[in-house]
Amino acid sequence: MAKASKQTKKFQNKHLKHTIEHRKKVQEFNKKAAKRKGKGGKGGKGGEDDTATATATSQDKNGRSKEVFDDVSVDEFLAGDFEIPKEKKRKTLEAKQKGNAKKSSNNNDDDDDDDEEEEEEDSSSEEEDEEDMKQNLENLEKEDPEFFKYLKENDKELLSVNPLDAISDDEDAEEEEEEEEEDGEGEGEVYGDDADGDAIMKGQDEESASGAKIEITTQLVKKWGDQLSKPTTKIIRNIVIAFKAAMNINKGEDYKYAMVDPQAFADLMIIVLKKVPIAIENLVKYKTNVQGVRTVPQKNSQAGQIATILKTHASSYITLLKDITNTESAALILASLYEVFPYYLSHRRLLKQILTAVVDVWASANQVDTQIAAFAFLNNVVREYPKSILETVLKLTYSSFLQHCRRTNIHTIDRLNFCKNSSAELYGIDETIGYQIGFEYVRQLAIHLRNSINATSNAKEGYKTVYNWQFCHSLDFWSRVLSQLCNPEIELKHKSKESPMRQLIYPLVQVTLGTIKLIPTAQFFPLRFYLLRSLIRLSQLTGVYIPLFPLLFEILSSTAITKPPKASTLQMVDFEHNIKVNQAYLGTRVYQDGLTEQFIELTAEFFGLYAKNVAFPELITPAVLGLKRFTKKSKNVKFNKQLGQLIEKLNANAQFITTRRAKVEYGPSNKQEVKTFLSDYEWAKTPLGQYITVQRQLKEERLKMLREAQEEESKALEAKKHEDSE
Repeated sequence: MAKASKQTKKFQNKHLKHTIEHRKKVQEFNKKAAKRKGKGGKGGKGGEDDTATATATSQDKNGRSKEVFDDVSVDEFLAGDFEIPKEKKRKTLEAKQKGNAKKSSNNNDDDDDDDEEEEEEDSSSEEEDEEDMKQNLENLEKEDPEFFKYLKENDKELLSVNPLDAISDDEDAEEEEEEEEEDGEGEGEVYGDDADGDAIMKGQDEESASGAKIEITTQLVKKWGDQLSKPTTKIIRNIVIAFKAAMNINKGEDYKYAMVDPQAFADLMIIVLKKVPIAIENLVKYKTNVQGVRTVPQKNSQAGQIATILKTHASSYITLLKDITNTESAALILASLYEVFPYYLSHRRLLKQILTAVVDVWASANQVDTQIAAFAFLNNVVREYPKSILETVLKLTYSSFLQHCRRTNIHTIDRLNFCKNSSAELYGIDETIGYQIGFEYVRQLAIHLRNSINATSNAKEGYKTVYNWQFCHSLDFWSRVLSQLCNPEIELKHKSKESPMRQLIYPLVQVTLGTIKLIPTAQFFPLRFYLLRSLIRLSQLTGVYIPLFPLLFEILSSTAITKPPKASTLQMVDFEHNIKVNQAYLGTRVYQDGLTEQFIELTAEFFGLYAKNVAFPELITPAVLGLKRFTKKSKNVKFNKQLGQLIEKLNANAQFITTRRAKVEYGPSNKQEVKTFLSDYEWAKTPLGQYITVQRQLKEERLKMLREAQEEESKALEAKKHEDSE
C-alpha cells in the first residue's frame, strides 16, 4: 500500500466527508431534475424511457460509436443520467491509480510522485463534476425557471457548484498555518495536533450556531477576569474571540459577540493584554534552558489548544500595533506580546507579520520613547532567538527605515538617527549574519551607483536614483554599523580577532566617494558635506585612513566661492537637513558664507582626527601650501581671515608634534610604539583640538538659532492654515 502524502491526508481529514455528501446531493438533484423533465415531456412518459433513449450509443457514418451524444436534443439529454459518458474516463483513472499504487509498492522513492498523480486525478474528476453541474443548472434555469426558483428557496445546497464552498475561511487559514508549521524551522518546539484545533473550531461553531449575538458588557468582562484566576482553554478562547470581534467591529465580519459599551472594551483590553498571558503561562509552563530561552513544552496536552487560540489572537495584536498612539499603550501591547511570543515561533507567516508591525512602530513613531519601547522588544526577542528571527529582523529594520526616511527635515532627523544607531546595535549580535546581509545591501548600493553613472552619461536625470535621501541615509547607516562593530578598542577588549564586518569598509568607502563625485556641482555641495561627515565618523572609529581633503579642496575652485557674490534676502542654508539647494541660492552671499563655514569646519574635523598622530606635520604640508595659494588669489576678506586662522592652528599643532617626537628613540618602522605615541595625552589639549572645540560650540549656537527660526516659521504657517480654514 502506497504511503499517503501530506496533502492527501489533509484532504481525507477535512474535505473527503463533505465531498462525498455533496456528490450524493448532486445525484439526488439529477434524479429530481430527470423526474421533473419526464413529467413535463411531450410523450408524457416517465424519466426512465427518456434516460434509456439518452444513454443509447450513437454512431457516425462509418459505423463507429461516439461517446459524445451530438444526435440527442438538450431536453432528452437533461432527462437522462448525464454522468454515464464519463464511465470510460473514470475507468481509465481507476486503472491509472491502480498502476500508480503498484509502482509505489515496488519503489518507495516514488511515493510523492504517485500522490501528486492521484491528487491530479481527483481534482480532474471534481472539475468535470463541477462543469457538468454548472451546465445542468444553466439549462434548468432556462428550461424550467419555476423549479429552479423552488430549489433556490427550499434547497440552496443543491445549487452549490463547488463541493468545498462550505469550508470556512478560518479552516483555510488554519491549513496554511499547518503547512507553515511543517515547513518552518525555528527554535520553538512544534506542539499540538489537528485534533485539538478541530475540537476548538467545532466548539466555536456550536456556540455561534445558536444565532443570537452575545453583548459584551462590563459585567461579562468582570466575570471573565474572575474566571482567569482558574483558567481553562475555553475561557481564554471566549475572551480572545470577543476581543477580536471588538477589534473588527467596523469591518462587517460576523462574530457571536457584539461590542457596544466603550468602557467594556477598555476593560476587555486590559484583561486580554495583562491577564490572558499570565493565565496561558499558568496552563502551560514554559521550559527555560540555561541561556534563559523559553520554549513551549511539546507533551503538554493543552499546548496545542493554546497555540490555535493564539493564532486567532495574532490579528488583534497586529491591529493594536498599527493603531498605537502613545508610549504607554505601546509598552503594554509589546509586554503582552513578549509573554506569548514563543507560541508564534513555529508559524513563520504570522511571525513575520507580527515583527513587521513592531518594526513599523519602531521606524515611524513620532515619540522617541515609543521607538525605544519597540526597539527594546526587538532587542529582547532577537537575543533570545537569534537563529530563528535575527536575519528577518535585520532585513525588516533596514527596509522599513528606508521607507520612512524619504522625508528628512529638522523634525524627523532625530527619529531617523535613532533608527540608525539602534539598528546598528542588532548587527553585533551575530556578526557573521550581519556581514552576509551587509554585503548584500552594500553591493546593491554599488549596483545602483553604477547604473546611475551609466544613465547620467546618456540622460540628464540619471543621477536621481542616487541623489536622494534614501541612498544617502543608506550610506550613512552602514558607516554607523561599521563604526560600531569595527572599532579597534572594542575588538581588542571583547574579541580575539577583528570583526568580519571590517571587510565591508573598503567597498562602502568606494561607493560613498563615487556618489560624491557623480555630480560635482555647487547645487549638491550639501550632499557632499553630509557624506563627508559620514566618512569622517567611519575613519575616526575604525582607524582607517580615508583621504578626504582633496574632496574638500575642490570646493575652493567652484564658481560659488571664486565669483563675487550677489546680495540676497534668502534664509540661511540648513546644511544639516538638506542634500540639495534651490537654484535661487547659487551665486548668493548667503550660500557662499554657508559654504565657507562648512569648509572650515570639515577641514578642521578631518585633520583633527590625526592631531596626535606622529606623522601630522607631513600630513598637513600639501594642505597648508594649497590653502596659502588660495588666500593670495581670493578677494573674500572674511573667508581669508578664517583660512588664515585655520592655517595657524594647523602649523601650531605640527610644531607641537615635532617637539614631542624629537624626544622618542624609535623609528617609523616600530609600528607598536607609533600607535602608542601621545596615547596618554588629551586630544582637547592639543592646539588643533582646542580650536575644534571652540568651533563646535559656535556651531551649536548657530544650529540653535536656526531651529528656533524654523519652529517659529512652522508655527506661523500652521496659524495661517487654521485662519484660512475658519
